[in-house]
Amino acid sequence: MSKEKKGDVLNQLAIISDLIEKVAIDSNASTVFYELDEDQYEEVYDYIKKKFKGEGVEESNSGTFSILIGEVSFMFSKNSV
Repeated sequence: MSKEKKGDVLNQLAIISDLIEKVAIDSNASTVFYELDEDQYEEVYDYIKKKFKGEGVEESNSGTFSILIGEVSFMFSKNSV
């Protein structure tokens, strides 16, 4: 059964970032990793790049990109399968 996903992805990531920052663990860095199919990857990348106006969005040649929201790094990767 598939649930329809609603809401702005950046607002949702900001909420996740806020929650992760409040976890009672001392860490040097926090990273959230999302593996997406190619179509979803392109859709998310284009949307985030547009919202960030290209600043702070780092895409590598290996089919990944990352953004920093608060103190949490969000990494997105194309599904390799």
